[in-house]
Parts: sequence; C-alpha cells; structure tokens
Amino acid sequence: MMRSRTYPQFELQDIIQRFGKRKALQIPHLVLEGGEIYGFVGPNGSGKTTLLYIMNLLLRPTYGEVFFEGKPIYGDTGWRTSAQRKMTMVLQNPYLFNTTVEKNIEYPLKLRGLPKRERLGIVGDILDEVGLAGFEKRGASQLSGGETQLVALARALALSPRVLFLDEPTANVDAKRIHQLENIIAKVNRERSTTVVLTTHNLAQAYRIADRVFSLFEGRLVSPAMHNLFKGAIRTSPEATYFDTGKIRIQIPSEYKDSESGHASVNPDEIILSRKPFVSSARNTFAGVIIQISSGEGKVHLEINSGELFRVEITNQSFREMGLNLGSRVYLTFKATSVHIL
Repeated sequence: MMRSRTYPQFELQDIIQRFGKRKALQIPHLVLEGGEIYGFVGPNGSGKTTLLYIMNLLLRPTYGEVFFEGKPIYGDTGWRTSAQRKMTMVLQNPYLFNTTVEKNIEYPLKLRGLPKRERLGIVGDILDEVGLAGFEKRGASQLSGGETQLVALARALALSPRVLFLDEPTANVDAKRIHQLENIIAKVNRERSTTVVLTTHNLAQAYRIADRVFSLFEGRLVSPAMHNLFKGAIRTSPEATYFDTGKIRIQIPSEYKDSESGHASVNPDEIILSRKPFVSSARNTFAGVIIQISSGEGKVHLEINSGELFRVEITNQSFREMGLNLGSRVYLTFKATSVHIL
C-alpha cells in the first residue's frame, strides 16, 4: 500500500520583493512545517513584515513562488482563495470598528454566513479563552492597548485558522499583558495545533515562544540568529574605535574605523558574566541588572539591562553558584573582537 505524500505547510522558492528600485526581501528557500511556532527577528526595515504579508498572501512577490500544503499559490486562483481562508493575521496596530467588542469579533463570522446564535456562542468562548470574559458589550474605544491586541487576537482565533500570523504582537502592549499574550499564543498552538508565525524585534521573546527562530537582516535570512543586535554608528578617538548606540559605547577592533555600518552584534556565548568587575584584557565591561530569566537546551538565558538590553547564556551550574535572581546586579565583560560589525 502506497503512503500518501505529505508536504510542508509553507515553502518559499526564489522569493524577491522589490519596492521601486529597492530590494526589500530576498529568500532563496524557506520551509515551514505545520503545527509549529516560528519567530522572525530583526531590526526595523529588515523585511519581517514584508515576509509575513507574502506568506499571508496579501502581497504577491515580485519574483518567486509560494507553495501552501504542496500546491503553488499563484497557479490556481481557486486554491489561493481556499488557502487564504485557512489563514489570518493580527497586525502590530490592529484596527477595531468603533462598536462593541462582541460586534468586532462577530463581524468576520457574519461574513462567512454563520447563524447569529452560533456566532455569539463563539464570541463568548473566544473571549473566555483570551481572558476577556464579560467584555462583550465593552466599547472598542474604551480598551487599553493590551486589551485591543487581545480582542484583535480573539477576532482572528474565532475563524479557527490553520495558520496565525502575528506582527510584533506585544510591541504596544503594557508589561502585565505581555506574559498573558505569550501564554495564549503557546496554548493556541498546543491545543489547536495552529501554526503560529510571528515577528518581533525582541530576540529573548522569540526564544521564549518559538520552536524555531530565524533572523532577518536587510531582507535576507542570516545564520546563526543574531543576538544582541544594536543600531548605532562607529566613532573613533585617539585611544580606540567604538560602536556608539547612543546609550553605550562598545569598543571594537580598529580595523572597522572606516566602516559605515549601522549595526553590530555580540554573541551571548562570548560574554563573561560576573557578580563583581572581571579583571581581564577584555575591552568592554558594563554593569547591569537582570530583568528576565528563562531556560532551555541545558542553559539559562538572561536578559540584562546595561543601558542596552543584552542576552547572556550561562550553564545551570553557574547560575546556581552565582545565586542569581531577577534584579541581581551583575557585570558583563567581552572582548572587542567579540563584536561583529554587520
């Protein structure tokens, strides 16, 4: 008996997106399997949102082909329409109609012809799922930024999509709602087997949520994922060459003094973490405070505010021996050669 062939949920081949003369995106090949959470990270202008629009079939690439469940999207108009009904997207700044929460969530269900009783039942269930039970009659204009994002997410989930696209889902959300949103995303993926594709500028968040993380830089996928990516400018002094972010000055090798690059990154594995200033030949030392702790793959991942946010990885044993907690004051030390000018 022959087995039926299975296909990736998405496959992008030879994708190029141009806006005028500017090449905004160039993806030779990308495959996404169903039922996973994918995170795309990168600075503003790196192509994250453009890629989301192409995968969500809102933007046809200048060149290349998009395959969904093994079939080319642009070879069959009927298949494109069918595929679009299996996807939905929540924007960074979602638009809500100036009416009640209930009517906002009900609207796409009404477009699909569901009877009113069924629509209202779905609205109630979804609001309970996102932690907004009882908000049915609340006016959209009365919602906070975090509540608006949750209602937009509820509206998307009401359609039971196979694929959920989220563009910077916590960018405009208050701190107390960020953890709630992340938990909802993980729960939706786990309990509904929904594929989630999200963009974020926060690498630590991407690693907390996603099964796999991709980095985009100037429209291209780069490997490995760029940690501690900073934007700024190269400065020189009689003593040294620096990368100046506007908040901190990171010493870099003098060979970069004539570079016009506006981005630099530091590998977390090359950062030494200590409770006291570390005496070494390394040129960069910054005091900071631990603001986020997570673990995975046998390591502890720390997010540290040192003027800029740094991600540092240490072993579980080192974490225990140093007695670290949220709010612990620490020192980051790394060599000038650990800084990569992009």
